[in-house]
Amino acid sequence: MAAPNELPDPRTRANFNSTPPALAPLATAKKGNAFLEFVRRTGMRRTIRHWGGRGFLISMLLGSALITLMSLPYFDFETLPPFVLEKLPLRFEALWLAALRIHVAAAALSFPLCLALMTRASQRRPRFHRLLGRFTGVLVLFALVPSGSVLSFDAKGGPIVSAGFLLSAAIIAGSMVVGVQAARRRDLISHARAMRHVLGQMSVAVVSRAMIVGLDAIGMDPDVAYVVALWLPVLASVAVVEWLSRRSIWPRKPLAFITFIERVRREVSPFSAVLRVRALFRAVARDGR
Repeated sequence: MAAPNELPDPRTRANFNSTPPALAPLATAKKGNAFLEFVRRTGMRRTIRHWGGRGFLISMLLGSALITLMSLPYFDFETLPPFVLEKLPLRFEALWLAALRIHVAAAALSFPLCLALMTRASQRRPRFHRLLGRFTGVLVLFALVPSGSVLSFDAKGGPIVSAGFLLSAAIIAGSMVVGVQAARRRDLISHARAMRHVLGQMSVAVVSRAMIVGLDAIGMDPDVAYVVALWLPVLASVAVVEWLSRRSIWPRKPLAFITFIERVRREVSPFSAVLRVRALFRAVARDGR
């Protein structure tokens, strides 16, 4: 025991006023770093998704413009381009040439319109989006799909390629009808999913031509390359659209569950819940007797 007149050691007083141990700041720093890392990863994903979507739309728009420029000789009624000369003789030459010109014109107009309908700028203007969508739907259903179906029977590569073109046309037509019906029901999720299928199948024209150039550069047989360059984008676009659609629905399920719980909590009063619990315990006690 210290003497009464003995003062405490100044170092003891300094120890009482010292900072907490180093473990607490380290734990707090770790939590802060984990939170910042989560925010950084979330922001990076959003940035990649944002610029990835824009990059896809821009690349498809440039590819569509390039295909349109390459298809301008089809509208020269005095001379026939080499692509048409390879198809001759045709059984219904006049019908085939008319279908070719209608298909090229409809694709050159409908594909950029579909790309414009997928942008936020058009979706934030409901009236403009609705009018543009109706015009595009009519153009696709009554010009693009029928003319493409006629051309598919004389496609290069034989029946396998013809079946691929017909499958793509059926997906476009079916998805367009489903999308229009969903829009009339105000089912925006189903509408967006169907329109993604339409856009995905229309993008096959650009992706297929790029794949043909790449497969030809590595020396693949042209007949095999044509089949691969058609069927692979058709099936891959279906798979990608379904994956994106399911991924966009998953995050909404927890939110819907929380909304349901909150609604039940508001509608069911605590007093009635307590009365029900007491009645249940009384019944159990009575049965036990």
